[in-house]
Amino acid sequence: MKKPWSISTTVRNPERLKDFLKILKKLEGQKFNRDNQIKYQILLIQEKIYTPLNIPLKYRKYYENPELSIPYEVAEEIFNKQDYEDPPMRGRQSVNPLNKLGFSIAREGAGLIKITELGNMFLTGEYDIGFIFFKSLLKLQFPNPWSKEFSEEEGFNIMPLIATMRLLYNLHKKFNGKGLNRVEFSLFVPTLINAEQIDGCIKKISEFREIEDKDGYIQRFAKEFYGIRKIPEKKINNLLDYGDNIMRYFRLTRYFKVSMDPMGYRWNIDLEPSRITEIEQLLSVYSGMALRFETLKDYLNYLSDITKPELPWEKVENLISIAVSLRDMTVDLIKQERMEISQKEKELLDTDIKKLTKPLLEEHVAELRKINLKLKERVKKSQIVGNIKKIAEVISVLKDIKNLKKYQPEQFEKLITEALKIINDEVLIKPNYPVDDNGEPINHSPGNKPDIECYYQRFKAICEVTLNVSRLQWVQEGQPVMRHLRDFETQYQEKDIFCIFIAPQVHRDTYSQFWISVKYEYGGQPQKIIPMTTEQFALLLETLLELMKKDKRFTNQELFSLYNQIIGETEKISSFSEWADRIPEVVKRWRQKVLLT
Repeated sequence: MKKPWSISTTVRNPERLKDFLKILKKLEGQKFNRDNQIKYQILLIQEKIYTPLNIPLKYRKYYENPELSIPYEVAEEIFNKQDYEDPPMRGRQSVNPLNKLGFSIAREGAGLIKITELGNMFLTGEYDIGFIFFKSLLKLQFPNPWSKEFSEEEGFNIMPLIATMRLLYNLHKKFNGKGLNRVEFSLFVPTLINAEQIDGCIKKISEFREIEDKDGYIQRFAKEFYGIRKIPEKKINNLLDYGDNIMRYFRLTRYFKVSMDPMGYRWNIDLEPSRITEIEQLLSVYSGMALRFETLKDYLNYLSDITKPELPWEKVENLISIAVSLRDMTVDLIKQERMEISQKEKELLDTDIKKLTKPLLEEHVAELRKINLKLKERVKKSQIVGNIKKIAEVISVLKDIKNLKKYQPEQFEKLITEALKIINDEVLIKPNYPVDDNGEPINHSPGNKPDIECYYQRFKAICEVTLNVSRLQWVQEGQPVMRHLRDFETQYQEKDIFCIFIAPQVHRDTYSQFWISVKYEYGGQPQKIIPMTTEQFALLLETLLELMKKDKRFTNQELFSLYNQIIGETEKISSFSEWADRIPEVVKRWRQKVLLT
């Protein structure tokens, strides 16, 4: 029976691969034999990167208290309590996506465990995440000498990244700019197992779009692909899961533009317009069919060599074409939006590209991308600031707690970022989530940074957001929030630095944790943390909306006053529960005063 290809269902969030890789790094230079396969999985448990289903009651304290480290012996006992039929297999499954994506070489009988150069770059954060996953996914191919999972005998002959680019590129011509929606992508991309089938795949997509009975077509298509007479619902659901997973990995490369609803259920994917020149160059070099390797050693050397496969823009003339395309696109955007630009930006756009050396050309392209993104962000901000309809829409979303909990984390971070920008009295609102070339989040903020940094004339702040409303909210958010704030305080060494913590609901244990930090200390000094529900935060925007109707606004001075009042309440009361009750009262009093001023 045929099967679709996939990247990783073990680790659905690509960013989490870094944690898995960190643990494997501890075993580098050792054999990945059965003992180390088990040890790897135990280490994942010990570091709380993998949480088994069956945790003995006596050990649940380690998961409820983030400050408690799990001793190796305890992690080993937890692992043994799972009663796995094949214990080493768990370690092999966990390392599989790292091997598949070229971050590591760890397999029994394949020599010593090795983290590749690309894997080490991923760990150190020296390169942009888009570059890391582009290089990684460009190496991914089926079949390959490393894996028997997707073999030539089963019909596989594909470089998935290139084949998907070619599919969308050819589809673009046929349908005049329409990419693939979630169902189309999930149905036709994972089942595209041979690059020679691309034209046939486009024909099937065309048929699917024209037919009224979509469900019937999906059933028939799945039966034909799998070669079975009766198709279980699970097989079709698996295709949707594979599609979601592939999309999440592909969008990290920034070569794909993904439009997504905040819940992440409905989405469309197409080629990124600002990278179309690079895509065309890639398609001129690679057909989408798998590369051939004489031996396993040749393939492993290929995986380990970060210069492979060769990129077309290693040639100066191709790099010039990319720079010219980006410059022209940026100039067109400036003219279309009638934008004013700085002298520095003007000088960059007027640079004689053909006179630049290759290293300077690479820097120039990077700077052009930054300007292009900055200008697009300016356009977006102009569309939301002062837009009464948009402000009302954001307020409505913030107050709809039930619906808000279904949001993707990165979309929630984007929502709060937009809300902060709507207030429009900042020097800079800087979200730390990685973005595509249009400024849309491609993942949530990394764990080592605040979600959002806020710079105002009167004060500075970080903003931490979460959709978690369970008892584990304080476990997952408490320590990281206080640590991020302390790092931010240390960086700026100023008196007035706050942390605004926003969630659909703030758990009482979270109030308790922050109360101690504000009232007493964290690491020897008190902090200024403002826990707010999304509904309370919406009141700030409602206040702004009322003022706008009177041709007024509030400033960062009023924000500073509100935050100070919330902190000041802790000096008047003696318990975190009282503080939790006082915060909404303070927000309402503040609102009334601002509206009467």
